[in-house]
Amino acid sequence: MLQQIPEYYPPPDKRRRPDIPLVPAALKAKKWTGALPDKFIAALVTRVSQTNLKNWVADLSAFHTRHTKSAYNAQVAEWLANQFESFGYTDVVKRSYEKEDLLLYNVACTKQGAGNTGKIIMVCGHFDCISGNPEDVAARAPGADDNATGIAVILELARILAQVELNDSVQFVAFSGEEQGLWGSTAYAQYVKENNISVHRLINLDMVGYPPDDFAVIVERDVGNIATGNDIESQNFGNVMAQMATDYTSMPVLLGPIYDSDYMPFEARGYVVIGAYEGGENPNYHHGSDTSVSVDFAYVAEVARMTLATVLHETVAVVDEGSSQIDVYIRDSVTDTGDQPSSLPHWQSPDIWVRNSPPPADPNDPNDPNRGENPDDGHQPPINNVPNYLYVRVHNRGLQQAPANAFTLEAFHCNPATAMLWPTHFHSMGTLPINSAIDANGGSVRIGPFTWTPQIVDHECLLAVVSGAGDRAISDIFSGEIDHSTLVRFDNNVGQRNVKPVPSTPGGKTKTSFLIRGTTLPSTNSLRLDASTLPPDTKISVRVARTITDQAAGLSGFILREQNSRWSTLSLAGGAVGTIDEFSLAIYEEKSVTLDIDFSYQAEHLKRYPIVAGQVQDGVLAGQLTIEITAVKESEDYVYGNARSRELHTFNCVYRKKMKPYNQLPFETIKDGLARGYNGCAFCLPEYNSG
Repeated sequence: MLQQIPEYYPPPDKRRRPDIPLVPAALKAKKWTGALPDKFIAALVTRVSQTNLKNWVADLSAFHTRHTKSAYNAQVAEWLANQFESFGYTDVVKRSYEKEDLLLYNVACTKQGAGNTGKIIMVCGHFDCISGNPEDVAARAPGADDNATGIAVILELARILAQVELNDSVQFVAFSGEEQGLWGSTAYAQYVKENNISVHRLINLDMVGYPPDDFAVIVERDVGNIATGNDIESQNFGNVMAQMATDYTSMPVLLGPIYDSDYMPFEARGYVVIGAYEGGENPNYHHGSDTSVSVDFAYVAEVARMTLATVLHETVAVVDEGSSQIDVYIRDSVTDTGDQPSSLPHWQSPDIWVRNSPPPADPNDPNDPNRGENPDDGHQPPINNVPNYLYVRVHNRGLQQAPANAFTLEAFHCNPATAMLWPTHFHSMGTLPINSAIDANGGSVRIGPFTWTPQIVDHECLLAVVSGAGDRAISDIFSGEIDHSTLVRFDNNVGQRNVKPVPSTPGGKTKTSFLIRGTTLPSTNSLRLDASTLPPDTKISVRVARTITDQAAGLSGFILREQNSRWSTLSLAGGAVGTIDEFSLAIYEEKSVTLDIDFSYQAEHLKRYPIVAGQVQDGVLAGQLTIEITAVKESEDYVYGNARSRELHTFNCVYRKKMKPYNQLPFETIKDGLARGYNGCAFCLPEYNSG
């Protein structure tokens, strides 16, 4: 049992601010440097879920009260411990203390750092609450803003950081007894001091759900108080948090003093502490009206992003590529130069390409039709049920040569869709070492082939990740699920090719499909098809599940043509953009979208006409793919399949000339047509006719 704590703190009142003015933070301009660890922070703050925050505040507010002296104290502590354990943590403790003959609990959850530094960053807040008379233990006290919001942010950070490799340890602590005079935090601060636990930095979260009109947040720092040797470090740490708010949120920052909350006993013992506090004046403070209705969860989410970014800034276990002078990257589009984040489009990497034939015996023989290692030879659509060969080109924009064998490349494929989760939906093709040094300042090497057997007709989403000492990928330190589009866009170590090339004769008919996917939580989605580059005589028929159109808030550009009990068929003209707005998808739900394209008679020979499909999920772009139709007019360089008879004809075959345009499908080679299930014509290609 701990000895009685000598100091006394009166019941706190956050409305009673010290006579120290709030001042705007002096900040650098919002930036993106393109150097580590910025890309890790930028990607991981997107994992903050406003839905999770809202649900946790609702769950905590559902307890009749969380008053420290009530029977609910132990129940809430148990609930919190269960939440931490559900994230996969094993070091979760309900640490007891006694006050006024009551056995009370703080809840502590520790994530061990990978660097064995001995340092701990503590993120803390109080879970107890009061309403009206502070001694009324039976009154209804939802305590949504004070302080279910702070605890919800702590839970969300714990959920995300459970799957992040950190250098230092992080401890998440929920205190009881704050409203009675910082009971729990005083007991815990004394326990930390007596056991020589190295709390390097502490962030306190108390009331973070009620914004002012300008959405500003108050970052609280140590200005005087009991210990004075920790002031400068606290103020510097507060400046870090303020900069994180500027870099990764939309919140203005005011700097203020620490006071009347759970950081005070730690400050008194010399620890470096800061806090985040709402900028508004909540009229529901310490009343039964402090419910979820009065909480602005967009604001709570921004505070969570700021706090997460602050923790990551202090302890994310990466090497700064700016100092290593090596920056390897895979282009996301033909205009990409490796900047982070990459601009749109970020799913059309020219550095990832497929060949249907194996590599040549002599890769330097320009007459070998299977040479395949040159991306200028073009990407070929994958062929089902036979081996295909994938290659990747890796660049170095650093000022120092990337040495051979220092980096590896892993390639992945997944079913075509607009919202894929990494790594859930992706399948590895294997990992290859990069055996050649990559010259500095613009050098590149080609790696491959990776061999795999596709199962999706003509189209797979392809992804490649390069990583090594001095330039790690986001996926090296984050093992959880993340939207693949975030990974590709924010990390130049990752490239994606989500382009389906489709040759078609003018007047021909093309059919293709892809998936739209739900995420880890129920979501609101919109689907957008951009056919603005196609000639206006192109006609596109789009089939989607009827549940999508029945739920949708509206259609734009599309015309609803017909429906049955399962499907809705929409039409879209070439040159137009169609949108299905705001329909719901359940967790991990998948819906198929099928396009029948009557291609333009006006198309130019060998010109590529892209149709871009994009999915927006809860207001954020979740993924895009391109269906790229290449117009092939009559040419002896192609063979032609009859989509109706499944026969393959040469250009001069009399039966080819009798085909209707919408039945013709051009192939670059006979092999392409045969691999896709066509049979040689008995008249013009008897040697490929199997009867």
